Amino acid sequence: MTDKRIKASAIGLAFQKYHTPVGDLFVAARHGRIKKCFSRDTAIRYLAFFMTTEAFRRSGFEQRHPDAREVRPEGEVWVRGGVTVNYYLAHQRTVRRLRRIISSKREAQKWLAKWDAMHDRYVKEQAELQASKPTGVR
Repeated sequence: MTDKRIKASAIGLAFQKYHTPVGDLFVAARHGRIKKCFSRDTAIRYLAFFMTTEAFRRSGFEQRHPDAREVRPEGEVWVRGGVTVNYYLAHQRTVRRLRRIISSKREAQKWLAKWDAMHDRYVKEQAELQASKPTGVR
């Protein structure tokens, strides 16, 4: 169902929707990682996660705080550090940008559908006029 008139983008390839008998399936795939989701929102968040994690890995920025050792009644345990503020804010920016890009692509598809309908009406009316043209008219 892809339209060749709409510019193919990396986001279009990374975020795809499949119609299945059970319902729609959204697939987020980027940087060698794939996640299948039943909701659009979850798929967008995973795609943003893949992109942000790869950008932070390549740049060398810290994604998480260091792990910490805690003493609990049951014994000593390691607790994983939470994400940094910079990582969280970058992830939120990425989600907003992905939503904006997907929205603009959807608007382009709606406009193309209207254009196609108008063009089809025009071609049909022109064909009808040509068919009803009197013989003496050039």
